[in-house]
Amino acid sequence: MPNYGDKSYWEERYKSCENSTFDWLENYSTLKDIISSLNIPKDSGRVLNLGCGNSEFSENMYSDGYKNIYNIDISENVIKAMSQRNKDKEGMIYEVMDVRKLNYEDNSFDLAVDKSTIDALLCGDNAFINVAKMIKEVQRVLKVGGYYMIISYGTPEYRMLHLSRKFEKFKIEILKIEKDFVEEDGYDKHHYIYLCQKLEGADEISQKFFESTLDELITQQKMEEEEEEEIENDKDEKDEKDEYTEKDKDNIENDGKLTNMGTSVKIEISKKDKKDSKTNVEDNKVISDVL
Repeated sequence: MPNYGDKSYWEERYKSCENSTFDWLENYSTLKDIISSLNIPKDSGRVLNLGCGNSEFSENMYSDGYKNIYNIDISENVIKAMSQRNKDKEGMIYEVMDVRKLNYEDNSFDLAVDKSTIDALLCGDNAFINVAKMIKEVQRVLKVGGYYMIISYGTPEYRMLHLSRKFEKFKIEILKIEKDFVEEDGYDKHHYIYLCQKLEGADEISQKFFESTLDELITQQKMEEEEEEEIENDKDEKDEKDEYTEKDKDNIENDGKLTNMGTSVKIEISKKDKKDSKTNVEDNKVISDVL
């Protein structure tokens, strides 16, 4: 499985499809009414599109009257292509930027849109740590009363874990977009929208608790890595023992052939395939379906 949190993956992906567009999960037409309900001024409101990719979402939003849209992505290839595509749109900005470190001032945006960027980060290395860094930055650049709008495959059971850290202070409303099809495997592929409104005091809460939360996540990850390494070592030891057992049985088989004067005894040994350890099963499955 590709590392969807890695820059090189996206550079290669967008290089191979530089003249095409693709909207993750939902397009602007299905989200228009929800965005309109947030009462963001079209002329003066500032919108941040996180991990914009080659989506037409911002273009359609711009056509609907929103004139200050900042689009960022970690891929230089896609930013170059989309900048050229929309060079005639004044106020439509495209910048190469990491969502974990935003180069914008505090309290400067009315809306931040995340169309499955959180899903991609959760399918990469250091997933929980990177998502915490992104949310901390998004909360910082939002105005008090501004919205962090996440469109995701992730169910509340999984996503609310990341939206209820000590350093966050949001009022959250969860919407579910029903799909008009049924998956054969029965897997829930509905899309969820998390409307996270920044509350008064959020900046102070973040300054107070972010570093300690990050330390906890780093410690948790190290413990999980050590546990996985221990499990892997146990599997290797078992495989090694099974290998010796197979050799012993082969020796017994050969001895039997020598002492039984032509009587051949065949012993079949079946090996169990070694399965890779998989983390974030729910997130990896849904993002793979899209990609």
